[in-house]
Amino acid sequence: MSKDARIRANNFFYRGDYRQAIDAFTHVIALEPDDASLYINRGAAYSALEEYGLAIADYGRAIELVPDDATAYNNRGLAYAAQGHYELALDDYERAIELDPNDAVVFHNRAVAHEAQGEYNLALADCNRAIDLDPQYAAAFYTRGSLYATQGDNERAIADYDQAINYSAKFAAAYYGRGITSGLEGNYRQALADLEMYLELSPRATNQEEVETTVRNLRQTSQ
Repeated sequence: MSKDARIRANNFFYRGDYRQAIDAFTHVIALEPDDASLYINRGAAYSALEEYGLAIADYGRAIELVPDDATAYNNRGLAYAAQGHYELALDDYERAIELDPNDAVVFHNRAVAHEAQGEYNLALADCNRAIDLDPQYAAAFYTRGSLYATQGDNERAIADYDQAINYSAKFAAAYYGRGITSGLEGNYRQALADLEMYLELSPRATNQEEVETTVRNLRQTSQ
């Protein structure tokens, strides 16, 4: 009975039916209240709905049940970061890394939290470690590129955006980053191509109007 219910809950989650997934996981938890993985999965569904407080509670319960579960710490860190509680997020990422020092994803997540706090050198170090662990980790190249761009190192930024796109051809944010940075370098043709691709990949982007204005200006410049 609980096995079928678990499968149903997972299916709801992978289809993106997060509310139904939560209801289904809640049903399974009532049958198996000491299974940490169920709280992690329900927490992920809450996070997908941006209900971070409930997600944090579920990850906390998972940690109570299995104190050495690196995934629970990483996921709770993400939820804290989404709330802007970066110090709490960093504490959780640190613990996750202690438990699993070879997980590139956690190093990247910690890099993003350091970046949000303006700790750029720490963020760069974590990006470098993530890339060492996973040399094709597109998100880590993108974040490192953004860090280089923030520091005015446009050449390195573009090289990292290139790598991000190489490993993930539909990585919209990487096209945006490369487009903006290319424009700063005076490569308007590349900037135009990248920003057009960004709009194609992200038709509902929150900065759509701003990017469309930039694209129009670049088209005039390129004529």
